[in-house]
Amino acid sequence: MDVKDVCEGFNRALDLELEGEAFYLGCAKKTYNKDGSAMFEHLASEERVHFNNIAEVYKRLYDEQYCMYVDSKKEYDPSGVFEEKVPGGSLDDMADALDALNIAIKAEENSIDLYNWMSANAPDDESKIFFEKMVKEEEKHRSILESEAEFVTETGEFHDFKTVTM
Repeated sequence: MDVKDVCEGFNRALDLELEGEAFYLGCAKKTYNKDGSAMFEHLASEERVHFNNIAEVYKRLYDEQYCMYVDSKKEYDPSGVFEEKVPGGSLDDMADALDALNIAIKAEENSIDLYNWMSANAPDDESKIFFEKMVKEEEKHRSILESEAEFVTETGEFHDFKTVTM
């Protein structure tokens, strides 16, 4: 894989994390149940941490290309990217909550696929190890979301967020 491909992968990874953060924040705003809202807010904050970690590695390894990415995003507002994907009603309506959880699970699976590809095609060990860690992070998110979807299906309510293992 050449530098251009690596940088495109980093760019997509950064975009995915921003989009995920915006999606989870949108879900949190529409969820009046404190446990559901807390879960979505937690996932949003982790997406921001992922974005910062990816940006740090990208900048360290490919400073010039990273700077071009940042310049291209000066007007970027991720808040609208997933907005249409956040179900229309309150996420306290469990059908809408399940829709949001299923969208989120699919998004986490897309991130896992990208990070697996980035790891497998990494031009250096540092990138490979970093993206392997990112796969584990996104798998953790997927597991949380799958568990929540199962719980919502069975009970019609969100988990008590404090009892969910992060």
